Amino acid sequence: MADQTINFFHLLGTSVWIGGMIYTHFILLPSVSKIDPGESGKLQGIAAKRFSIIAWVAIIILIITGFLKTPGEMLLNVSTQFGVVLLIKHIFILGVVLVGIVIGGIVVPGLRKNMPNPGEKPREKFLLFKKRLELLATTNLILGILILICASMLW
Repeated sequence: MADQTINFFHLLGTSVWIGGMIYTHFILLPSVSKIDPGESGKLQGIAAKRFSIIAWVAIIILIITGFLKTPGEMLLNVSTQFGVVLLIKHIFILGVVLVGIVIGGIVVPGLRKNMPNPGEKPREKFLLFKKRLELLATTNLILGILILICASMLW
C-alpha cells in the first residue's frame, strides 16, 4: 500500500506540473496576447505567481516521492542504462528548478515592476520581461517533456 500511495502522489505531482505547463504554453499565453498589453502583462504576472506556487509544491512532492521510489544503490550509479537515464532525468530536473528560480525570482518581479497602466503603451523593459517569461516557460515545457521521456524509459 505504501508503494501505491507514493506512486499516486508522484503521478499527481507530475500531472499538475506538466499539465500546468501545457495549459500555460498552449492556452494562457496565446490567449493573453489577444488583450490589451498592460492587462495581458498583469494577467501573466498574476498567473505566473500562482502557478509558481503550485509548481513548486508539485516539484517538492516529485522530489520526495522520486527519492522514495528510487533504490538507494541506483541514485548515482551510471554503470547501468537505468542509472544513466536516471542521472540524465535528474539533470533535467535540476534545469527545471533553476529555470523556476529565474522565473519566480527575476522575471515575475520584473513584469510586475514594469507593468504599464491600463491603456498605456508597454515599455521596452516590460516587453523584454514578457518575452523572457515566454522563453523560459517554453524551456521548462521542453525539459518537462524530456523528463517524461526519461521516466518512461525507467518503467
